Amino acid sequence: MTLTSGNIVADLRKWRDAYLCEVKNKNLSPRTIEIYRGILEGFIDYARQYQGEAGIEDINRLFLNGFLADKENQSKSFSASSKKLYITVLKTYFSYITENNDNNADYEKMFRKMKIKTEIKEKPSLSEEEITKVLNSIEREKKGPRNRLINIRNALLCKTFLYSGLRVGELLPLRISDYKYDEENNVYQILVTGKGNKQRYVYLPASMIFEELSELKEEKGCAWPVCSTRGGGIINRSNLWTVMSGVFARAGVDKRGLHILRHTFARRLVSRDVNLKTISELLGHSDVSVTALFYAHTSEANKMAAISSLHKPT
Repeated sequence: MTLTSGNIVADLRKWRDAYLCEVKNKNLSPRTIEIYRGILEGFIDYARQYQGEAGIEDINRLFLNGFLADKENQSKSFSASSKKLYITVLKTYFSYITENNDNNADYEKMFRKMKIKTEIKEKPSLSEEEITKVLNSIEREKKGPRNRLINIRNALLCKTFLYSGLRVGELLPLRISDYKYDEENNVYQILVTGKGNKQRYVYLPASMIFEELSELKEEKGCAWPVCSTRGGGIINRSNLWTVMSGVFARAGVDKRGLHILRHTFARRLVSRDVNLKTISELLGHSDVSVTALFYAHTSEANKMAAISSLHKPT
């Protein structure tokens, strides 16, 4: 494909569209593709100020650093991890241009020596006390006179996140019929499709969600969405965030978000010394090293207990 038409904005958009078509063929999630699109659109908007002065062939490391500096100035929340993500997306974008342009333009040298050190922070999660507060609160709400089915739905959503570690995108398409009861092990088994269209089973203790599932099944049927709106549609991600944050707030827990329950699931398993490989497979991580990186942190108490155990008779 011809590198340039002489219009930097039009050229960047042409290559962006071709690149995103390539990305879609790699089975990335729609959410990931939208993130890529947003980053590239921001880069194109930045390039607009050079319209008529520079072309796509003039983009270099100085140009790239100017864009990143502009993002840092615009937002205090532009962290090292955000910067790393931007560089990763732009690097793969310009690598695509390098590999597919007819002018032999090479952009890969722009990214040499550009390494960002990312501080790995422990993922936020609920404490055992906060978990108890949330569970007690949703039980009280289920018994209230108003919005009974909505409260039952909220309880099922909260418990499913908490006891399965599902990602938001994995939970959104589920319906009541997707919860398969395993009588022998007294668990509900769910087949979910994760990142890269990889399927895995997750399991939930039947005693925790039997009541919610039974009531929703009886009143709405097996095809009813778990993440349902009042009319039976599927709630969108932003509204689901609001719903779950409201659950936390009414329980007196000063935390927000959806992924926090996935982190809580993982941290609880780690604290119970569950094998990291098992945790990794339950979470749907591509590699156990990802699980270890974010969740395999220990406490000083655990370290001391480990040493003490060496002195106990076997």
